[in-house]
Amino acid sequence: MRLNAKKHSSVKFLKGYGHSISVKDSKIILKDCHDPFSPPKIEKWFVKHMPYDRIILQGKGYVSTEGLSILSENNKTVILLDTQGNPLSMCHGLRDSFIATKYRIAQYDAFRDKSNIDYLTQQITKAKIQSQIEFLKSTNNHDVKEEIVKLSQSGLSEAVSSRIYFDNYSKLIDDRFGFTKRNSIKIEKRNATDVINALLNYGYAVLAGQISAYINGIGLDAYYGFMHKNHTSFQSLVYDLIEPFRWLVDYSVWKLSDAKSSNRISKKQYAHTRDGTVVLEYDLIRKFLELLERTFQKEKQYDYKHGKKTRNGLKSVQEITIAKIMIQNLAEFCSGKQKEFRIQG
Repeated sequence: MRLNAKKHSSVKFLKGYGHSISVKDSKIILKDCHDPFSPPKIEKWFVKHMPYDRIILQGKGYVSTEGLSILSENNKTVILLDTQGNPLSMCHGLRDSFIATKYRIAQYDAFRDKSNIDYLTQQITKAKIQSQIEFLKSTNNHDVKEEIVKLSQSGLSEAVSSRIYFDNYSKLIDDRFGFTKRNSIKIEKRNATDVINALLNYGYAVLAGQISAYINGIGLDAYYGFMHKNHTSFQSLVYDLIEPFRWLVDYSVWKLSDAKSSNRISKKQYAHTRDGTVVLEYDLIRKFLELLERTFQKEKQYDYKHGKKTRNGLKSVQEITIAKIMIQNLAEFCSGKQKEFRIQG
């Protein structure tokens, strides 16, 4: 029997020993084994009816190549995480067309021009700082109001603005969670030692998967960026373009930590390993993904021709859709169709 799609979010999380993605009778079979003491939960979908845009895998399981092929052909993203919630790989369809080839050639040419790199970096940094300011203001927290002005200073580098931002973000988080600063993200070690950093890592991985899918869907090269250093197995363009949208994850984590929230994080929902690394329990991950998805789907006024009309004549689109519009704008900027790279509406 097919489940009611309206009751599902667009993210499916599979965790535990023995989870799987397979195909039978032309249907995608999703097997969830997060609870070792209960029978696995199984869903069967014709891929055209499946409500999930992203499937996240964590733990030891099985994925068939036939299943990956069908999901990729239908623009579904599969994200593989390690035990701490850090992304290991992402699988999604590629745009194989003449337009995509033209976009990539234009991207390579544009990113070899230092003036373009400086301009794009400036635009991304400016948009990131603005989104951080708006988020901090929305919290109505008296401890951060006076500090917000520091983020408004012109000429701040991305690194300096991030330090100022997380100094203030930590003031929003209850001391009981042990969050004092953002963990330094290094390629060789990204494990979090507190639940807030663990959730931030997890949320950024989900957001990166969405940005990666948009980049590949339009036809750009996700491994060739302009801000972060290009190196093997690192999707530098993804982490360039994720910056103005990280606040969506920050907001969702803050809401889970808020004492006023009915879904507040409890100590039963995470554990520490012997080396101090935090491991998130299934219930907390599920709750976080549901909140994150609602945050992605929030609507915002935006000057875009395909948005929904509002009473004042402007358009309204989902927050995550703005990322897709931004990536399309980047492709058109690189190809010379647009003189400016627009991020905000």
